Amino acid sequence: MLNRKPRVLIVDDEQVVCDLLHDELTEKDYLCTTAIDGNDALAKLAIEDFDVVLLDIRLPGMSGMEVLREIWLNHSDTATIMITAINDVDTAVEAMKWGASDYIVKPFDLDRVGTSISTALETEKAAPKSSEMDAIARGVAAKFDPLLTLSRGVTIRTIEIAQRLGIAEEEIQEWAEAKAKLDSEISRVVKSSLNKLEQSPLAQSIVGATVLSHTPNRGEPQDWGKEAL
Repeated sequence: MLNRKPRVLIVDDEQVVCDLLHDELTEKDYLCTTAIDGNDALAKLAIEDFDVVLLDIRLPGMSGMEVLREIWLNHSDTATIMITAINDVDTAVEAMKWGASDYIVKPFDLDRVGTSISTALETEKAAPKSSEMDAIARGVAAKFDPLLTLSRGVTIRTIEIAQRLGIAEEEIQEWAEAKAKLDSEISRVVKSSLNKLEQSPLAQSIVGATVLSHTPNRGEPQDWGKEAL
């Protein structure tokens, strides 16, 4: 079991993409399974443990983001990498908030995909294993607005519930320390991804359009104090 091949679930409604990734990753010694939609993916996740999911966002029926949330809530030991044609900053940030370890835009480079999988596997190996504390945290976080899922409020509420359930204080403390480290790493990854995305042509064009739309016409009063309010 220690030397078992990593299992990868490829989720994409384009059969050619599934076949391409399946063949390439199989050659790299991964055990691959494919799914053509979100319901198919969740059905396979329910009966088999996967180390990594390669997940498209645009899927028929259940969207890739909905699948990502289900993985985050119910398969916390599975890393998810988004592979999509949607080159959008907001979508990428939302994916990271729901636990995506990477966001790769089509057309993708196969070496880039391989590197992303290797990184996800190494990160998962180094992370603390899922426990009863993690299950409580996911339940608490699910009730919060997604923007607050990494906030201190989730940690505090999780500890309160764990104490009521009689979980050992030592286990609670260990979990809290591991959670703080994990939150810090996630924050770093999100910031790094944002910095990269901000340099993309799409982000630059959005920023440029925003600046132009807020630039007053010549002769138009510039009431910056009022704007700030």
